[in-house]
Amino acid sequence: MNESVITDETKRIEGTIMDVVSIDGSQVSFLLRSYEGEKIQSFVKLSNEEDLAFWRDDAKPGTRCIIEGELRVPSGQRNFSALNYERYLYEQRIHWTMAADYENVVCDHTDRYHSLIIKQWRHYAIQHIEEHFPSEIQGIASALLFGDRSKVEYEILQAYQQLGLVHLLAISGLHIGIVSGIVYFLFIRFGVTRERAAEMMFILLPLYAVLAGGAPSVIRAVCMSLIVFLAVRFRFHVHPLHTLSAAYILMLCFNPYYIFHVGFQLSFMLTLSIITSISILRSFQSKTKQSLYVAIVTQVFSFPLIIYYFHSYSLWSLFLNIVYVPIISIIVLPAMWVLFLLTLVHPDFAYVWLHLLSRGLEGIHHFFIWVQGSVYGTTVFGEVSVTWVIVTTAIAVVLFYLYEIRKHVQLYVGIGVFLLLAAYPIYMKAFDSSVTVTFINVGQGDSILIELPRREGIYLIDAGGHISFPQEEWQEREVPSDPGRQNVIPYLKARGIQKIDKVIVSHGDYDHIGGLFAVLDEFPVDKMYFPDVDISEDAERSLITEALEKGVELQLISDGYTWESRKAKFRVLHPGDGPMPNRNDASIVLDAYLGGMRWLFTGDLEEDGEKQVIERYPNLKTDILKAGHHGSRTSTTAVFLEQLNPTVAVISAGVNNRFQHPHDEVVERLNKEDVRIVGTYEHGAIRFTYKNNSWYVETSLVER
Repeated sequence: MNESVITDETKRIEGTIMDVVSIDGSQVSFLLRSYEGEKIQSFVKLSNEEDLAFWRDDAKPGTRCIIEGELRVPSGQRNFSALNYERYLYEQRIHWTMAADYENVVCDHTDRYHSLIIKQWRHYAIQHIEEHFPSEIQGIASALLFGDRSKVEYEILQAYQQLGLVHLLAISGLHIGIVSGIVYFLFIRFGVTRERAAEMMFILLPLYAVLAGGAPSVIRAVCMSLIVFLAVRFRFHVHPLHTLSAAYILMLCFNPYYIFHVGFQLSFMLTLSIITSISILRSFQSKTKQSLYVAIVTQVFSFPLIIYYFHSYSLWSLFLNIVYVPIISIIVLPAMWVLFLLTLVHPDFAYVWLHLLSRGLEGIHHFFIWVQGSVYGTTVFGEVSVTWVIVTTAIAVVLFYLYEIRKHVQLYVGIGVFLLLAAYPIYMKAFDSSVTVTFINVGQGDSILIELPRREGIYLIDAGGHISFPQEEWQEREVPSDPGRQNVIPYLKARGIQKIDKVIVSHGDYDHIGGLFAVLDEFPVDKMYFPDVDISEDAERSLITEALEKGVELQLISDGYTWESRKAKFRVLHPGDGPMPNRNDASIVLDAYLGGMRWLFTGDLEEDGEKQVIERYPNLKTDILKAGHHGSRTSTTAVFLEQLNPTVAVISAGVNNRFQHPHDEVVERLNKEDVRIVGTYEHGAIRFTYKNNSWYVETSLVER
C-alpha cells in the first residue's frame, strides 16, 4: 500500500531522521519518518549562523525530532517535460513535505541501534572526508566512495552530466566490482578459503549497499555480486544473464517503483547489453579493443534513454568515456579508498598524495568545464516518445546481432537506418506545421516562447529571474535560484530548439531578464530586441554586454516596428513618444497575429502605459491578453479591458508570492468582462497549440 496515514490538518510531527542531512545555505533538508511510519520530506529554515553547528555536527540518521510547521502536498509538474516532484516523492512512498522555522524544531538524542547505525557510519564517513580531504575533491570523494553527490560543485556536476560522464559519480557495477574484487582478493591472499571469503562477502556487500546510499544501480550490482558469491560458496555455475534476471525480479518485488527510476533503467539496460555481447567481446584479443567495444555498446544502448530523459546528447561522450573510465577505475577510485583508509589511521599519512590527486582531478575538471562550455559537441534532440525509444533500442539490438553473425551488407544498411531514426527527432521539426505559444512557469516573472511552423521562427520573450535580497554569506545557497537555467533552458531543450531567432526583452526588471544570462550561455541567439528608452539598470547593461560578447545583433524597438513570417505578423505598439513615469510603463507591448487569433504581450505595462496604447490604437482588439505586471492592481484596468475585449487572459505569477499577485481587483475586472483566466501560479506552464485549423490549450498541472 502506498497511502498516507496523516492528514493536511497535522501541524506537529514526531519522528526520526532517516538519512544524511543536507545543508544548503540557511536551508536544512532531511527525510523524517514519523512514529506512525509516515515518511515526510522536511525543510528547516535557519535564522542565524550559530544554528548551523547542530545540523552540521550533531544531526544524523537516528536523531529524534519534533517539528511544528506547515504540511504540504508536494508540488506537481509545474513545467512541461520537467520533474514531477509529487510523483517523484510518491514513488519513494512520500506524500508530504513540511516546512518549519528552526525555532519550531526540537531534536534530542540519537538512536544507536537497528538499520540506522549503518547510515550513521555513512554520515561519519562523509563528515570525515569534509574534514580531511582537500576542498577541490571532497565532493568527488563523497560521490565515488559513499554515493553522495550533493557536495560536488555545481559547475563540475553540470559538466559531468552534459558530457555523459555522470554515471561515474554514481556507484554502480564498476565500483562494486572493483571494491568487492579487491576485498575478496585480500581475503584469499591472507589465507581465507574461497568459501569462507564468499560467506564474508554476503555480510559486507549489503552493508556497503547501505553505506553507498542504496541507489538502484548499487542494489543491482550488489544483488548480482551476492548471487555470484553464492555460486562460489556452493560451487555451481550461474550464467550472468540469469544473475541479472534474478536481480531484476528481486528488486521489483522489493520495490515495484524502481521500474520508473532512470538509474534502474540505465543500469539494467547497459548491463544487459554488455552481457549479451560477451561472445563478441571475447573475439577481441586486445584489451584496448575490448574497452573500445564496451564503450561503443554502452553509448549506443544508453542513447535512447538519455534522449528520452535529458533531450540532448554530447558527441564528446564516447571519446571521454573511453579515456576517463579507465582513469577512474584503475587510478582514482582505488586511490580514493586507500587515502580514505590512511586518513582514518592518521591524516598526515595521506596529505601529500591527497593534494597530488586533487591537482590531477582539478586539471581534468577544468578541461571538462571548458569542453562543456564550448558551442560544439552537444546536440539538442528534443522530447521523444516511448515508441521511439523502443524502436531505436530494437534496431540497436539487430545491429549488434548482424555484426556478430558477420552480415556486413545488412549491417551497413542497419547503421544507416539507426542514424536516420536517431536524427528523426531533429529533422521532424522542419515538417511540423503547428504554431505553439508557451507561457513558461518561472515563478514571479515572465517567460513566453513562440514557435512558428517548420522552425521559421523561434522567439523568446523574457526568461524570468529570481530577485534576491541582501543575505549574509552563510545564508547563500550553493546554487542560487535561476529560472532561466532551471525552467527555461530545460523546456527549450525539450522542444528540440537548437537556436533562438529573436529574444524580446520587454523591459529591464530582473524578474524578466535575469534568466537570459543562462539562455545566452546555452543557445545561439540571432537578434535581441530592447525597448527604445534610456537604459538605467545595471542588470540590463550587463545583459547588453554579454549579448555583444556572444555576437548577438542588438536593436532598440518602439511603436511602429513590425516583422512577419508568412502568415504570422508582429507589430510593436509601445513604447511610444509619451512620458514614461516608471520602468514598467516602458515595457515593449507586442501585438501578434498567430493562427488566426490576435495576441497582446504587455510585459509589466501599467495604467499610464495602457492609456497611451489605446489612445494611439483606438480600434485595438485582442483574443489572448498577457495581463500586465503579473496581475498587479495597477495594470489590466477596466478601460483597457473594455477596449481590447479579450477572450482569455494569461497571468504569469508565482505561487503564494509576496506581492499577492494577481490582485483581487484584477480578477474581479476580468470576471466582470467574462474573460477566462489562466495563470502559471495555479495551472503551471500554459501551452497554446494551433494545428489542423484549431487551437488547443494544455497546462502542465492537471486538475485533481
